[in-house]
Amino acid sequence: MQRPSLRAAGLLGIAGFVLAVGGAPLLASGADHLDAPALGGLTGADATVFAPHSDHGDRDINDVYVFQGSDPSNTVLAMTTNPAINLFGGAFGTNVRYVINVDKDGDAVQDIAYVWTFGPVSGGAQDYTVTRYEGANAVSLNSGNEIGTGSTGGSGIGDGKGKAMVFAGVRSDPFFFDLTGFIGTLFKIGTDGLGSGPTDFFVNLNTNAVVLEVPDNALGPKGIGVWGVTLWNDNGTWKGADQMGRPAINTVFNTKLVDPNAATTKNNFNVTAPADQRTAFGGQFRTNIINTLKNVNGVLKTGHADYDQAAAEGLADVLLPDVITYDTGTAAVGPLNGRALADDVIDAELGLTTNGAVTSDGVGAHKDYLSTFPYLGVPHVATAPAAGPAASAPNTTTDTLSAATASPELWRPLAILIAGLAALLLVLAPRRARRPQ
Repeated sequence: MQRPSLRAAGLLGIAGFVLAVGGAPLLASGADHLDAPALGGLTGADATVFAPHSDHGDRDINDVYVFQGSDPSNTVLAMTTNPAINLFGGAFGTNVRYVINVDKDGDAVQDIAYVWTFGPVSGGAQDYTVTRYEGANAVSLNSGNEIGTGSTGGSGIGDGKGKAMVFAGVRSDPFFFDLTGFIGTLFKIGTDGLGSGPTDFFVNLNTNAVVLEVPDNALGPKGIGVWGVTLWNDNGTWKGADQMGRPAINTVFNTKLVDPNAATTKNNFNVTAPADQRTAFGGQFRTNIINTLKNVNGVLKTGHADYDQAAAEGLADVLLPDVITYDTGTAAVGPLNGRALADDVIDAELGLTTNGAVTSDGVGAHKDYLSTFPYLGVPHVATAPAAGPAASAPNTTTDTLSAATASPELWRPLAILIAGLAALLLVLAPRRARRPQ
């Protein structure tokens, strides 16, 4: 059978649509992949025009992880950005700061900030620097200490100072989710469904990643809070782009199910400091969580009871501020005590959101995680034909489009959605006049 070509606009639209449908309720775009219109997953003033990929993928956070290192006295902090780069390509932004914040005292304000910055692509790789900021500088990012440098070429592992280990480059996306089964169950599109031959949509996708491992005592007390932020430079002014702590908070709860201005709310959430998230914009984020928890089973017709007001309010105050809490003296068990790569946060999110009505998507953790730094699996590359030349080594800055098309497994989940795409667009996007070009 002839493989689909990336030149086919329809397939590009499918891939982008699947990753970008952040306006649909309940995890339709993954943990945080393309969670807001400003990141390019949805374009246009009405936020209903779907883009084939993220226009600003270099600043789009997919996931944030915090877990115990192979040395149990160390903690690992990791953040992935720019989803599906082996479909669309994508380097780290030279005008983007990639920040992992650490709160040491429970006030949801960063006391430590680790920041990766990148130089231009040269010879297929980018040089990078990792800087640690403390105290007031963790907020202002005015003055910090360099703790590592490296290149995304080769292994991507850089030279860390002291006991720090640093990494930046392309990795296998560690996130796992039966996205096509979820869409089949929720929107009745295609023949796939949850519990019916579960398929991990993300198993063959690559992503950019930054990873840091430091001794626990470099982070302060055992109880910490962690979240990721990307900032971009707009003519000399640093502006917020994306933000994430626990998986899928913005994706799941700020939707049209409960908020007619969900697109604006998603953008606002991504630039609101965690300490302000319960009260900002008249408490809109907290209200959206409460109303989702009180109504989602009724909307999905699960036949299961939704949360009452008091229970929904209690859960909203656990989920906000959107910070991963973690006891560094323990192994991570996400999403409420850190988040390890293999933690099934989708099952936890489904069960929590639906009050136990849906408890699993049937997909388990990937098999390519590493036991040592940088822990995320090596990038996926094309398998060469039996009679052809050997496959080239992975490019740690970006995988090529030809590598994507050479892996038919990458396209199987996408093909499932082709027949129902038009119907799904009609469900999600109201008819509006086309914007002038």
